[in-house]
Amino acid sequence: MGRAAGVTGGVLAANAIRLEASAPAGIPARPTPASDTVRFGIVGVGMRGAGLLRTAISLPGVECVAACELYTSRQELAKQIVGKPIQITKRYQDLLDNKEIDCIIAPVPDHWHQRIVLDCCQAGKDVYVEKPMTHEVQQGFPMIEAARTHNRIVQVGSQEPSSVIYQKARELLRQGVIGDVCLVESSLGRNSACGAWDYTIPPNLSPETVDWETWLGPAPKIPFSKERFTRWRCWQDYGEGISGDLFIHSLTGIHYAMDITAPPKRAATMGGLFRWNDGRDVPDVMTTVYEYPKFRATLRVTLNTDEDEIYRFMGTRGILEVHGIENPSGFTIWPQDGKNHSPCTPAWPAEMASAYARKWQAEHDPAPGTAKPIEATGYYAPPGYDSTREHLWNFFQSVKTRQPSIEDAEFGNNAAIACHMANYSYFKNAIAVWDAAGRKLTSA
Repeated sequence: MGRAAGVTGGVLAANAIRLEASAPAGIPARPTPASDTVRFGIVGVGMRGAGLLRTAISLPGVECVAACELYTSRQELAKQIVGKPIQITKRYQDLLDNKEIDCIIAPVPDHWHQRIVLDCCQAGKDVYVEKPMTHEVQQGFPMIEAARTHNRIVQVGSQEPSSVIYQKARELLRQGVIGDVCLVESSLGRNSACGAWDYTIPPNLSPETVDWETWLGPAPKIPFSKERFTRWRCWQDYGEGISGDLFIHSLTGIHYAMDITAPPKRAATMGGLFRWNDGRDVPDVMTTVYEYPKFRATLRVTLNTDEDEIYRFMGTRGILEVHGIENPSGFTIWPQDGKNHSPCTPAWPAEMASAYARKWQAEHDPAPGTAKPIEATGYYAPPGYDSTREHLWNFFQSVKTRQPSIEDAEFGNNAAIACHMANYSYFKNAIAVWDAAGRKLTSA
């Protein structure tokens, strides 16, 4: 079977295996006892927050009791999604003071991540914080320490470790099914305004409907900007652009599947701003090469051309090809034996080559009727599978059982540092080097 007949071609590989989800598919027939219910508050009900809220309340034994939102229309949206009276506030501290709340979901702009995580831990609240975990490279270590000191569950919102696809891929990579992995490649492309974070601005957005000063928080103080509030990923003051929104998914998947427990050693980035010249200060094309101790990784994203999400773990005995990065539908293993299938004698005289070929074939060719074709094996998620649902379920289970999070602060920090390395290299036009002892980035 040729490569074109894999998942991307819409044809199942020769061997197809369906994986099973771990999160419950729906609400159980019997209600969850109140004593077993996890009650959460959400901070931020924007695009990602609204999606997380809808998913979280669909899980059995989970209840939303409060929402913090700085934009009045999104306060109404929160009430609509939950469908019953809940506490609504502009101060997330009110949620931390609420004794009814067990944990916080915090899908807020990146520049608020550290402050909210620290405050949650100090208030005795577990917290699910969106990716990337940090806005600056130094922020992660105090967050790790706060989680340990206060014995809090901190889970970062890159859902790859909870995905049955990545879990199975990790298992097979550990078994060595594709040999030694020397290179990982990831690519993703978008070609729309929404894909480039040029989101539609609500008509009623104004200083009267948004608490702008609170939203700015630790960021530089500037006059109210509809664009920055709605499209904050486009500015370094609030987000990390491509690396923090998109690279982070690939990096999380790579770190999880390859058992990476530290940031990469070095990173080199090329890119540019070619199309979306709307005042943003982050690129719309980025390619970064990462150096890990035992392999290299190349990540590529463009916001100017639509392209399937895909990445490949490339080993000495084959390729493990994941289809979809944020919510993959499956992966295919394309085996290779790494052997010659005919003599390599292009510069030999004809008679010598012919004689050697006969001898080689007698020694290496399989006996008639014993040859087995090398076939690809495809692994697929269940229909309608949602890895974000799995990730939230795992978080709430950690809150209930006090078992470690599947993506804790230390893991999230390592992946976030890799994001910062990509941007450091791009903006400084230099190779970024991770100084583990000094906990800082330097230039090669």
